[in-house]
Amino acid sequence: MLIRYILKSDKLLFLAIASIALVLYCRPLFAREFKKTDCWFEIPQDRAMTCGTLSVPENRKKPSGNQIVLSIVIFDPDRERHEPVVFLTGGPGQPTDIADREDIDDWWEFISTQSWMIGRRVVVVDQRGIGRSAPNLGCTRYFEPDHWNSILSDVAADAGFDTFRQKELIACKTALIARGVDLDSYNTGENAEDINDLRSALGIEKWVLYGVSYGTRLALEVMNRHPEGISASILDSVVPLDINYIAEDGESLEKSLKVLERDCRKQDMCMENISKAVQLISTQLDRQPLLLRSKEKKYRYKYFSGVDFLELIFGMLYDREDILMLPELIERTYKQDYEPLAELAFEPEDLEISQGMDYSVTCSDNGRPDWSKESSKYWVKWAQSDEYSWGCPIWKDINGSTPQIRPRRTDIPTLLLSGEYDPATPTEWANRAAEALALGQVVVFRGIGHDVIDSDPCGSEVVADFLANPTRKLTTACVDRMTPPQFMSSADKQWSGGSSRRALSAMSSKQMRLPFRLGHVGSVSPE
Repeated sequence: MLIRYILKSDKLLFLAIASIALVLYCRPLFAREFKKTDCWFEIPQDRAMTCGTLSVPENRKKPSGNQIVLSIVIFDPDRERHEPVVFLTGGPGQPTDIADREDIDDWWEFISTQSWMIGRRVVVVDQRGIGRSAPNLGCTRYFEPDHWNSILSDVAADAGFDTFRQKELIACKTALIARGVDLDSYNTGENAEDINDLRSALGIEKWVLYGVSYGTRLALEVMNRHPEGISASILDSVVPLDINYIAEDGESLEKSLKVLERDCRKQDMCMENISKAVQLISTQLDRQPLLLRSKEKKYRYKYFSGVDFLELIFGMLYDREDILMLPELIERTYKQDYEPLAELAFEPEDLEISQGMDYSVTCSDNGRPDWSKESSKYWVKWAQSDEYSWGCPIWKDINGSTPQIRPRRTDIPTLLLSGEYDPATPTEWANRAAEALALGQVVVFRGIGHDVIDSDPCGSEVVADFLANPTRKLTTACVDRMTPPQFMSSADKQWSGGSSRRALSAMSSKQMRLPFRLGHVGSVSPE
């Protein structure tokens, strides 16, 4: 009996050892592998670069299902002295601009101005659903730009924009599903797993996360799930995990206008009560929209409402240069001089965006907003008109409340950058995210809107100081030297938003949030 027991035990032990060996042997077969490829652009002279792809499951709950191919470019330093940094783009749905040689030259120029990137590999990845990654969830071929921007070719034409937009959105969704795309798999959680898989596939033990706008929310989710692979994080224009970000724009716009009014009052350069003027203008234009005509030889028309006016203000608050023009725009509109509005209403938008990825992520991240408690606010109609309000129920069922992710407390050193004028990711959000970051530091920049590092060299200086010693309290001198916007005096005012640059250029910055805020004028997405 004893001998039989020993033999049985040995057999079980042998089976256990064999099973472990089989798992170890098979593991490489299932590992995420980075595959080097020839670069699809000419590599600049005297530059070292690596191009490649990474295949990941579309839905990790279905490992035998579809595979997604992520497109990656690595900007290699002359000599690697520090941990790599991975860039997480905004949107959601914005490409990282690695499509051609011109994009690559822009990246090298940007890297050369960022002292904190010197000596680091800079890993740039088109997230799932966007840019060169496959499949791309762009909807451009189904969207007619004039429909999304309420532009009429004939003043007597029947608008029907709402119906057109809904049909076009349904057409895009139907086509993507017909291609076998699982739209529910395009979300921040799966996105975060992709980023960690990329780190493992590149053999990187730890790296620095650099996220801007939506990229900060993605970075926070990676920190939640895989803190072991992160040495530090740089979050520029912060979107916390535990916030319904499509429900906050109205209040954030109001707070940004109060900042504008404060700075105007101090300089005595603007009309009095400028934020109140915005309310009066938007209310009046909602009652009686303006009919604007383009300056082209072949006229086009647009009815410009209070909703459109707030949309315009929201977009201009993104950008430092556009903020300088805001007081004049508001004052002239208040005095019923509508030339600036007519000039801006028909300017083309050149932003690339994967609209399907944007809808998939945004609608899964957020529940349907409830503005019943804010019904008396002047911005409610604008907030309710947001394309997500009607688009998300078409794209995804969000009738119930979407549970917000509870951030885990972490000791990853984190720098959170915020522009005081930013209406899309206000400073309150950076402070909120920092509550769960034991080593988090918030730095607020005077006179800046969205995307701090791209807006002022001081942002880069702060990041360099932070990475030099991530646990030390920052005392970067340039922050204290920053000044509010220097508005023009009444005598010097002359509208400067002409055709040479669009006052809404901030929204074509590569790091915006909520791309549907300004529609899709001329937007393109690689298919």
